[in-house]
Amino acid sequence: MPLVTLLVIAAGCSAARADDAVPTSAAVAPVAAAPSTTTIEPASTIIINTTGTTDAATPTTVRSTTTTTATTATPTTERRSATTVSPPTTERPTANTVSRPTLAAPTTTSTAMPRPLSTVGEIDPGDLPHLSGAFDRLAAGNAAASITVLRDHVTVYGAAAGVGSGMQRVTTDTPLVLASVSKLVTALTVARLAEAGAIDLDAPVPWRRMKIAHDAGWNDVTVRELLAHTSGMPKAQSSWLTLVGSCAIPLTAVMAAPPTPKRGEWVYSNGNYCALGLLVEAVGGASRGKVAQAFVFDPIHVTGPHLTTGGLRPTDGPFPSGVTRLERLGGAGTWMASSDDVAAMLDSVNSADLNTLSGPGVMADQYGWGHTGTVDGAKACAWVMEQGRTVVVAIVAGDRPSTGGQVCDLVIPALATDLGIWAGKPIRQPA
Repeated sequence: MPLVTLLVIAAGCSAARADDAVPTSAAVAPVAAAPSTTTIEPASTIIINTTGTTDAATPTTVRSTTTTTATTATPTTERRSATTVSPPTTERPTANTVSRPTLAAPTTTSTAMPRPLSTVGEIDPGDLPHLSGAFDRLAAGNAAASITVLRDHVTVYGAAAGVGSGMQRVTTDTPLVLASVSKLVTALTVARLAEAGAIDLDAPVPWRRMKIAHDAGWNDVTVRELLAHTSGMPKAQSSWLTLVGSCAIPLTAVMAAPPTPKRGEWVYSNGNYCALGLLVEAVGGASRGKVAQAFVFDPIHVTGPHLTTGGLRPTDGPFPSGVTRLERLGGAGTWMASSDDVAAMLDSVNSADLNTLSGPGVMADQYGWGHTGTVDGAKACAWVMEQGRTVVVAIVAGDRPSTGGQVCDLVIPALATDLGIWAGKPIRQPA
């Protein structure tokens, strides 16, 4: 009998190469928010049955948007700053007020600690010239680009340029290919399932329930090892980017042999997050898209993110390379989401989530933590700075610069300069 039966009951519930990785635990500070009496009800109800057994083991401001009308060949550009931000249609939750989907045993909740604020003095949120310059560089020569910055749960900057797949103007709310930033969605879904008591991070992975044939050497590999890229999973880069079909196909092939002798060391492999995506489906009793929607996006009233497996939607940004082949990445790289939605997701992370979102599964530098993403035709950077006070997400549809890491190298120092916290070029770990 399945460990978890997941029923989505809301009317509104939506029916690569990845070259990056992450921090030491000390580098990732708990992220939380000041206590609030406001709670936000989830958009869907999740019912979990735990009778089975495993086989192994806000300030309101006014937004004024300035746009340059596009001609047939010229993408439009939209810019926003905190001094010109419209009232949100949905209140942005603080970390300790984000409700988990309703659970029918166990009912596990997380108590967030007050967020430590930066010692940096307050800035004029509309004065971000270096970040604006960085956006101009990202927009030049790419089909589309989008940047969103949140500070103290308020959007302080947003800029977008390009024409989407439906010939619409790209905005900061237009879904774009995330590449390996998808791993943050997968990891946060695992975190929420762990907090609900449905996953034990330190227990062996239930390969049999996931229907993954494997060598006996994988029997004691834990969920946390997959999260940290220390499971001994072969890198096998081409396995996750060739042909089409479920990532379970190449995963079964590489797991026919035991873990590599590198088990216990960080070796970045998309196979680890392919396996985590399959775990989410096996434990959640539904597609990983629906489970993530219920546990990650519904609590913050975000409905735009979706998997690339259904193809590009008319409301999506451009991706000339075609998204079909990304299916092979599974939980490692098949999400599309806007910079606004990824920023909102990271802004909802609390201290309990960081038990899962820790190094070396996520990256860290002197500014904070996050992840980068790189596939042909898409680059992304999603970063949490100032101990959770600031979130920046930048996504490019195109190949300039050549990696998501280079997007971070451009955007993070620019924003840090504007915030008065510049500390040199980001030094990400593990390298």
